[in-house]
Amino acid sequence: MLSSTFLSLSLFFLTSIATPAKRYDLDGNGIPDLCTTNSDGTASCLLSDGSLTTVKASTTIPVPRATVTLPDPVTFKKDNGTKWSIKYVGNLAFTDTLQAKGLGGDKCRSSKLGNKVIWSCGDMECKGGFTTCGFSMGPAFYGTSSVLTVDTTGISLVQSNDFVVPFSGDPKPVAPQTAFGMDTSNVAAINATHGVAYAFEIWRGASDGSFVNRGNAVVSVTLGNEKPIATRVGPLLTGPDTIQLGLLAILRDGDFIYTYSIGGPSGIIVGRVAASDKVFSASAYSFLVTGSTSTWTTPGSIPAASSKTFGMTTANSGGKFSCGAYGSVFFNTYLGKYVIICTAFENFTNMYVSATPFGPWSAEYGLLDGWGIGYGSMAHPEFSTDGGKTFHFSQGPDGPFNMFEVSFNL
Repeated sequence: MLSSTFLSLSLFFLTSIATPAKRYDLDGNGIPDLCTTNSDGTASCLLSDGSLTTVKASTTIPVPRATVTLPDPVTFKKDNGTKWSIKYVGNLAFTDTLQAKGLGGDKCRSSKLGNKVIWSCGDMECKGGFTTCGFSMGPAFYGTSSVLTVDTTGISLVQSNDFVVPFSGDPKPVAPQTAFGMDTSNVAAINATHGVAYAFEIWRGASDGSFVNRGNAVVSVTLGNEKPIATRVGPLLTGPDTIQLGLLAILRDGDFIYTYSIGGPSGIIVGRVAASDKVFSASAYSFLVTGSTSTWTTPGSIPAASSKTFGMTTANSGGKFSCGAYGSVFFNTYLGKYVIICTAFENFTNMYVSATPFGPWSAEYGLLDGWGIGYGSMAHPEFSTDGGKTFHFSQGPDGPFNMFEVSFNL
């Protein structure tokens, strides 16, 4: 039987999703935004980044189109410094006490929900270890107007901002494991006030370094007064043997939430589900069939980690993406393309582009190598002010997050 909490949250999703009475492409990504027509002659539209805007319902909205052509990867590499550039612009900073104590971690993603930027991070603690400012298996904070600064004012213990946490009914760790771990995706908007995020729960903390996979969790995300709130509405979505759903990245595009997960013959499996309370049902997810660019199948469950049935395609050598476990997927208006940013071997930060959220994807464009360890490369398109001609990405691990700026002049 479904819990009353699940039912009430599901009902909120159902009643608060914008009805697409009219559609406009206000953010210029080629996808009509979800809009409702208001009684005063305006339309309230949910943009793909999760923000809400209001326009006259009769307004004709111009749809900007990219006028640039991205060269092939070999030429792109030669053009570094002329047609495009990349530079280190500093480390991600935090405010108040946590900045003074040297807060760091292993990855920090950014997302936008309503009028707030949400930073959801990996394991975090301050210099000197957990006795300095505590420890969090995955906190979340609000952003500031700067891509280089996260708002942590008034926070003394980082675990005060724990984001996705175990459900009350989840079994407790069994020796030798002593603690939970919660690997977490970015946030994707369902509507202007509610979003969704995914996590993969593990047991860890054993003295021998061993851990136990538990499975996928899905959460409802809302905007609290002081911090973003992630609410589990039920037990784990899957058992331990499935793909880690959405941990590479998730994306709201049109009427769907797209989930990008490591797996399949090419290295990435893409799924999608209606941007509604269906995100809580494993049977509602569809997945792109291996070798196809348009065939989706709804298997009734989340694919096994060993599955070869599903996967996106890439023109990269050998037909494989060079991506580790984490990254970002977003639409770049300047390029007129969907973009994947990810890291291979904790050293090479790469980019792939496509005309759709699910491919086929280009060969690999190299953005950064030789920098040192590059773990969890995360793009931050919410802070682009020039239509994506410039965007930022950060990477760790286990300390300060280095921030880079990519600029195009194609």
